[in-house]
Amino acid sequence: MTYWIEILSPVGVEAEFTVGSATLALDLVLRSQRAGLWWSAEARTEAGADRLSLRSLRHLAKSSAQTESERELLDQVEWQHELASSYALN
Repeated sequence: MTYWIEILSPVGVEAEFTVGSATLALDLVLRSQRAGLWWSAEARTEAGADRLSLRSLRHLAKSSAQTESERELLDQVEWQHELASSYALN
């Protein structure tokens, strides 16, 4: 399975990423969200594509983190998001 992420800005800047990790896809989406950019995510297989919400992407990242290093990376992504979000509130 691969994850496709599209990121758009209000001024027309556009970027697309295809990554093999749900955690990396989640990181891209969270960074985009913090920057105020619009995003769209899909899980793609040979059978087709499924659109992903932030909640479903988080669930996929948690369920696919099989090793200790993958779980640590996911924890770091979530921690960075919480930390950056708390700065935005202050």
